[in-house]
Amino acid sequence: MSKRRVVVTGMGVASPLGCDVASFWRRLLAGESGVVALEDPEFASFPTRIGARVQGYVPADHFEVKEARRTSLTSQFAVVAATQAVAQAHLLDGGVDRQETAVLIGSAIGGFSASDHFYRDFYLKGRAGPLIIPVSMNSGPAANVSIRFGLGGPLFNVDGACASGTHSIGQAFQMIRSGLLDVALAGGADSSFTLGVMTAWSALRVLSKLTDEPARACRPFSADRDGIVLGEGAGVLVLESEESARRRGAEVLAEVLGYGASADCHSLTQPSPEGPTRALRKAIADASLRPEQVGYVNAHGTGTDWNDRTETTVIKNALGEQARRTMVVANKGALGHGISAGGALELIGCVLTLRDRVVPPTINHTVPDPECDLDYVTGGARAYEGDFAVSNSFAFGGSNAVVVVGRYRP
Repeated sequence: MSKRRVVVTGMGVASPLGCDVASFWRRLLAGESGVVALEDPEFASFPTRIGARVQGYVPADHFEVKEARRTSLTSQFAVVAATQAVAQAHLLDGGVDRQETAVLIGSAIGGFSASDHFYRDFYLKGRAGPLIIPVSMNSGPAANVSIRFGLGGPLFNVDGACASGTHSIGQAFQMIRSGLLDVALAGGADSSFTLGVMTAWSALRVLSKLTDEPARACRPFSADRDGIVLGEGAGVLVLESEESARRRGAEVLAEVLGYGASADCHSLTQPSPEGPTRALRKAIADASLRPEQVGYVNAHGTGTDWNDRTETTVIKNALGEQARRTMVVANKGALGHGISAGGALELIGCVLTLRDRVVPPTINHTVPDPECDLDYVTGGARAYEGDFAVSNSFAFGGSNAVVVVGRYRP
């Protein structure tokens, strides 16, 4: 059976740069940072009091009080992003079978954050509320989106740690391309901002220590980088077959062309170049592209010493000489590390790059690193006339996901 073309018809975000796509994109292009000081009282004695919190989000604008209490912050972000994507795609205006529309939203850490308060009550006060399971399950974001819009197709959470959002988009792409689905909402959502989860991240010794300058704390590919800054949010895309989009008269924003997945089979925390290289090569091949056609790679780019050196090697391995001519951008200096949300937000940025023919900058890169020697677009946003964009997500545990999008040509 021939493969069907898969297109993007809607996008939505809840991000540290704003809760709408226009604000998110405008500020990303401007090189602004969403990393701020954490002023919550529970973090007063915490050693790393910075993070990229979602800006412009007011729960009462989207949820009744009772509904919000029964919904984790991660699920709320997913619903906010999905609402925008559904509206842009006109998904509820007819022409789509809601009972066959899938919801695949990756989430890896949001359940831990949601359950933190419940467990604190149990261990300190000896009581546990009845909502702990439905609120904290990692499939909650997908479930809440399905319930909000009455979408009855396949529903599940793809958990590949920090690559969860990208894997979810890749899985939805494959299901639509193969004919199993016509339409899916796909993306990622997560939030790490509870004291227990933040303490766990701190114990790994991977967080940036530049707490007195939040906006400069995450410095991908810069020689003075010293770790990640945690973020939060959600990114959701409407994917559908080209036939479905044409039948509905939907505006096509971009085409999803390829997906590559692999495992490092090496370490739970330390990346290896072999696995990500295979994922990147597989995605490019799946998109029927040659390395010399890849002009833009949106990097995982966490701002840790080991990750950034490894990813630079991966891009060189996969693209060969083309790596020197390819723009490589890390958005996490602006967005923090949104865990499952990161890959989805970054892919939405790739679609916007193709639409507007411009690449956002990698911010906070001030000190060249001889081992990170590619073109990281450090001098501000730059014009891009290429037709393709690649988004990398490389996670703890060695789970790797890469998605390729292209400018849509009927």
